[in-house]
Amino acid sequence: MSSGTAPSRRRQTALAVIDTYNKWDLEAMVAIRTEDCVHQVLPQSLGRQPLNNAEYKAYFATWIPLFKDFTVTVNDLVEDEKENKVVMWAKSTAMTEVGPYANEYVLILHMNEAGDKITKFLEFVDSQFSVTFFTKLREHQAQKANSS
Repeated sequence: MSSGTAPSRRRQTALAVIDTYNKWDLEAMVAIRTEDCVHQVLPQSLGRQPLNNAEYKAYFATWIPLFKDFTVTVNDLVEDEKENKVVMWAKSTAMTEVGPYANEYVLILHMNEAGDKITKFLEFVDSQFSVTFFTKLREHQAQKANSS
């Protein structure tokens, strides 16, 4: 992108997605998606099923209160005009009751024709970190629930 050239609508939308996570705003996270958007956490070896917006919202709402100061940083962004999608390599950090969170992602965002909404959201995560961290966090939450 040369200086003075406005960023494409796709790029603006992709960065707006990141902004919704930095604001930790679940309503905004879903509002930037088409009604039939599907979100899938990958790799498939994690066994995570694709989620529609309602399912994603219900699932993610359980995690929102457990993370503080959630911050996503984009390391690289590649736009595919022909396929109407954006791929980002990103990392996130946050604080939790079980210690710091730091994950790495490749996000593949498929866009609607206008480029202003996400139609498919593929989220590749650091599977080793994710399995270890979320097991620890779930165990901690279960212990808290049992002790109250």
